[in-house]
Amino acid sequence: MTGSRLAGKDWSASNTALAVAALLSLYGCGAPEAGPSEGPSPSEARRVVLGTGEAEFESMDGEPQLRLVAGVQGGFHVWASFLAYGFTASNLAMVLTTSVEEAPESRIPLRATLPLRETVDDQGELAHAFAGFPAQVHDARCAHGKRVRLDISLSDGDGTAEDTRYCVAVVDEARRSLDCP
Repeated sequence: MTGSRLAGKDWSASNTALAVAALLSLYGCGAPEAGPSEGPSPSEARRVVLGTGEAEFESMDGEPQLRLVAGVQGGFHVWASFLAYGFTASNLAMVLTTSVEEAPESRIPLRATLPLRETVDDQGELAHAFAGFPAQVHDARCAHGKRVRLDISLSDGDGTAEDTRYCVAVVDEARRSLDCP
């Protein structure tokens, strides 16, 4: 007998080869090539670039000196803006945290759900943008010349993207405190 028995039937070598070929085609071996790659999955493509700017996104490269703006209620903030990539929602949940270096008590988390607008970045890539969020800085009258850390986290329920940037706070001399530690 030249074949083997499977489920009570005789199988020849040619039948076995056909069965193996059929199984392999089910798993994609020998299947026609797929079309162009669709790229990374949406969760892999999600990213955010934190910047500054009151009316539009401005890149925050390196550690720029950023002027702290006095708010109407007595606090000070730096303008935060961002570009978001890979999100499909038009509103994103944001957590933006500021802290003055070497002052753990200065950490201020700010939460908001923000409406975004579509834009095209400097490289021609489609993004969603938000400009002009007032990122409050703790004890800002004493923050002149200090390094400030800004952390942003965006999410839409399907994924999250994060970015961290640093700047050096600039406070107008007339607004600085004389009682700084």
